[in-house]
Amino acid sequence: MSALEPWTIAKSAQTYGLGHWGAGYFQINKKGHVAVTPDPAQPGQIDLFELIEAMHERDIKLPVLFRFNGILRHRVQAIYRAFAAAIDEYAYKGVYQPVYPIKVNQQHQVVAEINEAGRAFNMGLEVGSKPELVAVLAIQDNPDAPLICNGYKDREYIRLALTARRVGRRPLIVIEKPSEVSMVLDVARDLGIEPELGFRLRLTGKGAGRWEASGGERAKFGLNVPELVEALTELEAADALQYVKLLHFHVGSQLNRISSLKVALREASQVYVQLRKRCPEMSFLDVGGGLAVDYDGSQTAWESSMNYTLEEYARDVIWSVQQACDQAECPHPTIITECGRATVAYHSVLVFEVLDITQSLAGPCDPQHVLGTMEAPAVRNLAQLMLDLSPKNCQEILHDAVEARQDMLQQFALGLLTLEERAMGDRCYWALLEAITRAAEHLHYVPEDLQAIPALLTETYFCNLSIFQSLPDSWALDQIFPIMPVSRLREEPTRRVILGDITCDSDGKIDRFADLRDVNRYLPAHPLRAGERYYLAAFLVGAYQEILGDLHNLFGDTNAVHVDLNGDGRVELTNVVKGDSVRQVLNYVQYEKRDLLERWRHAVERAVSEGRLKPRESAAVLRQFEKAFDEYTYLR
Repeated sequence: MSALEPWTIAKSAQTYGLGHWGAGYFQINKKGHVAVTPDPAQPGQIDLFELIEAMHERDIKLPVLFRFNGILRHRVQAIYRAFAAAIDEYAYKGVYQPVYPIKVNQQHQVVAEINEAGRAFNMGLEVGSKPELVAVLAIQDNPDAPLICNGYKDREYIRLALTARRVGRRPLIVIEKPSEVSMVLDVARDLGIEPELGFRLRLTGKGAGRWEASGGERAKFGLNVPELVEALTELEAADALQYVKLLHFHVGSQLNRISSLKVALREASQVYVQLRKRCPEMSFLDVGGGLAVDYDGSQTAWESSMNYTLEEYARDVIWSVQQACDQAECPHPTIITECGRATVAYHSVLVFEVLDITQSLAGPCDPQHVLGTMEAPAVRNLAQLMLDLSPKNCQEILHDAVEARQDMLQQFALGLLTLEERAMGDRCYWALLEAITRAAEHLHYVPEDLQAIPALLTETYFCNLSIFQSLPDSWALDQIFPIMPVSRLREEPTRRVILGDITCDSDGKIDRFADLRDVNRYLPAHPLRAGERYYLAAFLVGAYQEILGDLHNLFGDTNAVHVDLNGDGRVELTNVVKGDSVRQVLNYVQYEKRDLLERWRHAVERAVSEGRLKPRESAAVLRQFEKAFDEYTYLR
């Protein structure tokens, strides 16, 4: 950047795309720090850099997962308001009840916050297993809020759900497979409790995006239409059709194209109105999840984005159901959605520190010095190309450079170059690529082969985190998460970096980053300064990442801090959840502290008896070993 065009906060915001993926929750303040706005319609910001510094003062070690309660509350309200507006616009005669599927983020504090935020409009919860049901029964205390019971079930699952009716809960047991019909009826008969049932419909059409296979005729869950008819026949024979209250379908998580939802709604709405004719008590249509999060901010049908808005999603759901019901002269049902990802993704931000760096291959190289000291023609050729380079010929120079390096490598393999000559040739080659990249910046159009060069010239910033534990979808699914520096955003980011974690797995890296036009193969970052901490943050990580994380290298859960703004607009830490200790992660894989200590004590005593340790030294060794059990699994 020239002196006439200084770097600005606005350029940092454009570089990292905050205005596109931030949804109004994240900005850059005047200090050049990332600021968090829990409710974009209300005043009050949280300086993320200052929040991190406060963690150091409280001896809360990084990496830290910040959960912003205000964003959770705003997301719950925003989704409800979008549907309320659509209901008013179309004069829909039913109501809307959101449901949060806790599998998306089962953390107790998160579920409790969502449950409280949705109390005013009877927001429900969804569970898919017996442990989830146990967790939710004690939290959801609103008798008007639905408790959607999905997943495969045994008799104990069903018994627990039905018994909850007597305690003031409203469980809706969703039939996922034909055999569950008779099981539910048997348990209900034994308990003397009338169940409220739903059917999960396996649609013909698939969803769209990375999880499209979770819908369609080959989907894992749900009844196809012939199975649905058989289930109705069985219920009718048992005089139990009045128990059917709900139809549920799901077209897949992170639905990137709205057209797929419209197709699914047409099919499901027709099934609903047909069922309503046989099941007079049916009143709920659960359209499942799928509402996407725009991780890259491109507003496209790419797999990490979405080509629609929350408001469009709500209007399409209401309009489609209304049209089908009006045509069939069927009462408008209560609409349920299970928008888990869109509810929780924004509220969590993972902050981690850069520990070290692997320099780019492109170091300084003086071509005149090379020509004056080197005799090998292959090396001299690369140096001469550097002198001949200009913006007009940079593509031709690139082609010549690739050919020249191949010649050099071939000569080295034949023993015609010394190790020192090979080293100088490599330095010339990578310096030449860097020079070509700078020359290409002056072109109005940059050819594709020149666009690929910067990704070859990246540095690796090693970061104090485990990708497998905290960002597993980045590793397993190539999910894009917005990542950017937390501070120094008034400065130009002059480094091109990829990120490496502290596991010993070569897959423990991030080399794909959010970009409006395509996946960026590097992250613009600032040079590290001696004695100064440099923090990066990964955003929109509140959905699935905590639950899916694995213990690669036994790196455990990170510290998690719940952050809110109090009535005076001051930052308040409402909850601090300590991350896993060494002892906890060892227990997960069946190592007992007592056994390990005893084994270590024997080894130390043997070292003393053999003269390798003095008795006083042995005590220090034992204390050090025992102290390690209570340490954070990440680096200090």
